[in-house]
Amino acid sequence: AAYWRRPLAAVLPAEAAADGGPLLDLRSAAYRALWKPTGELAERTVTVRVLHGPSRTVVSHFNKATKGRLVRDLLTAGELPATLPGLTGALRDLGYTVERPDGDDRQLDIVVDQV
Repeated sequence: AAYWRRPLAAVLPAEAAADGGPLLDLRSAAYRALWKPTGELAERTVTVRVLHGPSRTVVSHFNKATKGRLVRDLLTAGELPATLPGLTGALRDLGYTVERPDGDDRQLDIVVDQV
């Protein structure tokens, strides 16, 4: 993280600010340490976790596959919501089970029954 933090901070803010809509952070916790959005970017960043079934355990092995399907489904449907609540609604419309811990729009849990 110490090696990458400075170069990523020099490039990612401009790239992430491109359209002004929600910024999906699909990285695992270890990779989130490499760059953390600040200011306006932090306000519109949504961290996505994939949880399994009634126990709500974190999905590890198939985490990336689920997040990849989520992005593919949003793009295929032409769903590029302009707001954080709109993102939650769009994902639900696409058939995903979406939970917001503590009602926080900036943390979305995608609950899957099968991995």
